[in-house]
Parts: sequence; structure tokens; C-alpha cells
Amino acid sequence: MSSPTTAQARVIGIVRGREIDTSASVTIDQDTLVLAWQDATPWRLSLTGIEGVTGGPSSLTVYLVSNDVLELSGDERLRALGLQLLDRACAMPELTRGLKSLGSSRGTPVVAHDRWFAPFLAARRSVEGVSDPARQVGLLDAAALAKEIERAISEIAASKAPGDPAEQRAVEAALEEEATAVFTAIEMMGLAGDALRGGALDTRIADWRQWVETVRSVFAAADDAWTGIAAELR
Repeated sequence: MSSPTTAQARVIGIVRGREIDTSASVTIDQDTLVLAWQDATPWRLSLTGIEGVTGGPSSLTVYLVSNDVLELSGDERLRALGLQLLDRACAMPELTRGLKSLGSSRGTPVVAHDRWFAPFLAARRSVEGVSDPARQVGLLDAAALAKEIERAISEIAASKAPGDPAEQRAVEAALEEEATAVFTAIEMMGLAGDALRGGALDTRIADWRQWVETVRSVFAAADDAWTGIAAELR
């Protein structure tokens, strides 16, 4: 994590009904945007309350919940501050925490278990350390993930019934049925990703949060689906 950037800025806007037009020292402390005023208690605005940011070489606009807006003007450090804010606000969360089937293959076909979860683990690795929302969506492409899951299902079916094309097709159909919720979740993730990439910058962070929830749903659906898939393979 990069060291915090501090910028001196003139701040104009309205927050919680209060008009602001004054100078402040602005920095980011963990998950909080801090505006330190002269002879006044600093304001600490949680990044969870920020819906988007836009900026220029020496300016930064911060869009808050409830349609509040802060206009900051100063020097080039404001651009660095805006990038750092986006980096902190859109850090990809852990996607596999709490998934029960992923964490244990006890009593299940181990090779099939690993093959089923491989596309999801690869998707998770692809966005590690990436905080740009549009790039995250591009790396976690819905269509590509769906194709990888279809390939995994075909390979699992082939391993279950080697040398028997008819049985392979039957197994593949059964596994696809068990994975219906996964494909539905991936479709929703794709729609949320399209909305994010096509949306305005002033809601980019809010759109990103909605997209992340759909990504979580994909991983949860994959975890749930494994129980039925494992039963089909026994």
C-alpha cells in the first residue's frame, strides 16, 4: 500500500446541508478521506460514503451519498490523491472466504472438485492487486468465465465416463443442470459489468460495489452447486 498523499486544497461544496468554502489539508487515512481545517475539528468521510470521483491535473471532485459534492482545487497532488482514493475504495475483496465446498474435497471426487473450482480461482487471481474498476471487469469477463466453466463440465463428464460418448453427454447435461444458478449469476455479473463500464464517473465507485456483489454471488453459487455436482459423480 502506497504512503498517503497529502494535498492542500480549496474545498467548495455542500455536505449534510452545510455549505463549505475554505482551505483544508486533505489526505486518506486507511478507509477515510480526511479534511483538516484550520482551527476546526477535521472531517473524516468514510470511503464507503463516496460514490465516485472525477478530476483534472490540479482538481478533484468527490461525489458523496445523498447527492452531496465536494469540489477541491489546488495542485498536481490532488490528482495523485484521487488515484489513491480510487485505489483504496475499489480494492478487490476476498472472494472465496466462507465458501465451504471450496475449502474441502473430503468425501468427494478430488480431481473433479479441483477442475470445477479452477476457473473461479483463476478469475480471482486475475484481479489480485488490481484496483481500477474497468480493468477488473475486463479481467473478470463474464463470457470468458462461462466458457471456462462449460469446458470444466465437459472435462469432468469425460473423466466420469471415458470412452462412452452417450454417457458423457448424459453426465454433462446433469452437471449443467446443477450449475444453472452459476450461469445465471455470471449473466448478472456481466450485466453489472456493462453498467459499470458504461456508467458515469460520478457513480463509478457505487456501480463497482454493485458489480462486486454480483461477483460474490457467482462464487457463492459455484460453492453451492458443487454439492449437487459431487452427488452426480458418485
